Amino acid sequence: MKKKSAQVNPHHLSEDDSREFMVFHINKRLLNSKEFKPYNIFNPFRSDFFAIIMVHEGAIEVNVNLQNFRLKKSDLLAFAPNTIKHLVSISDDCKFYAILYKSSFLINANIREFHQNVYDLLVSGMPLFDLAVNEAKILGNLIEVMWLRSHGSESNFSNDPVVKHGFLSFLYEYTFLHRKYIRDGDRKTSRKEDLMLRFINLVANNFKEERSVDYYAKKLFITPKYLSEVTKDVSGKTASSIIAEMVIMEAKSLLNIPSLTVIEISDLLNFSDMSFFGKYFKRYTGTSPTAFRKLIS
Repeated sequence: MKKKSAQVNPHHLSEDDSREFMVFHINKRLLNSKEFKPYNIFNPFRSDFFAIIMVHEGAIEVNVNLQNFRLKKSDLLAFAPNTIKHLVSISDDCKFYAILYKSSFLINANIREFHQNVYDLLVSGMPLFDLAVNEAKILGNLIEVMWLRSHGSESNFSNDPVVKHGFLSFLYEYTFLHRKYIRDGDRKTSRKEDLMLRFINLVANNFKEERSVDYYAKKLFITPKYLSEVTKDVSGKTASSIIAEMVIMEAKSLLNIPSLTVIEISDLLNFSDMSFFGKYFKRYTGTSPTAFRKLIS
């Protein structure tokens, strides 16, 4: 009988969860400050908000659901709530904007109902790379306006019409550039790449309950051997190692929550007991869950 997973609260935009929209201008020093320390974004975490980041100096590397993205000047990346992500690295000179917003903000701004293509793009999380100088400047100017409206404001400015219209303008420009640079017909994914994407999505939705390659192979109507051959060819990793990476990423995310005990985390991840969880975690990280928690505290 499978254990019932408890709910774990992801990162919120504010301590009281009242904010729906925020804009940050971030550098490495700020990320290491007391303001950002509680978020511990250098370790895997989930959030209950969407995010778009745009780099305007230096470079950062971000991992989202096991996929690494290296972003340099004028690159953008969007990701949806509840994806597992963490900041892998940031250059000393890096500066970037982060637009953070909840689904309720999208609804209130009439984006989700009336602009489904824009909403779908935000959920897909496709990056934009190598924009022309004028294109990056337009996006940067729109973010700058939103940031200036919010900078130094203690109140919730989600209902500010300038912010809402500025955000809509930003999203339309973002969508236009995706259509310009990333056309569906430009490149067909191979069968192996398609299988890999379907496998990753299946793992992301089921890894807490299912850790066997056989389970995912059956879902994809292929043999376990072929599944591992595909993942090895596409990503250089076996199917079992990808499943383990997702489990470990989630375990690290949960270990970031001080209120959860290691036993509770073991239950949340559906391990038979804490000992088995500890051995599994140490096999892939080289350290125990307790020791890892001490390292990140």
